[in-house]
Amino acid sequence: MQKGHKLQFDCLSCKEPVRFSIFELDNSEEPVICSKCSKQYILKDETLRRQLTKFEALCRQILESEEILGNTSVGIDIGEHHVKVPYKLLLTRLNSSLELTIGDQPVSIVFRLEPSLDIPESENK
Repeated sequence: MQKGHKLQFDCLSCKEPVRFSIFELDNSEEPVICSKCSKQYILKDETLRRQLTKFEALCRQILESEEILGNTSVGIDIGEHHVKVPYKLLLTRLNSSLELTIGDQPVSIVFRLEPSLDIPESENK
């Protein structure tokens, strides 16, 4: 499994990306903290945690299935025309996000495809 943060959302105060792993939520009651402004987010709601876990697992499974999905396509009917779009093309456009509301503000939690890029080269071995 890759190291690093897999999920992120924009801080409601300073708009900087707040990155976290679902494993941080499982192992601790500690808040997720914005690295720029130090705003704390307590993600204790069990429904939210369950949905974040499922969301991350779904995104990870899609990426792990790329070898199989690369040989398949999605058929789209447009009027009398039938178009097959290769999953391989769809995967290159994959931008997975979960739309939520925190307080009265919409928040988009994004699954990060290359979280290992967050780690300095010396630690990424």
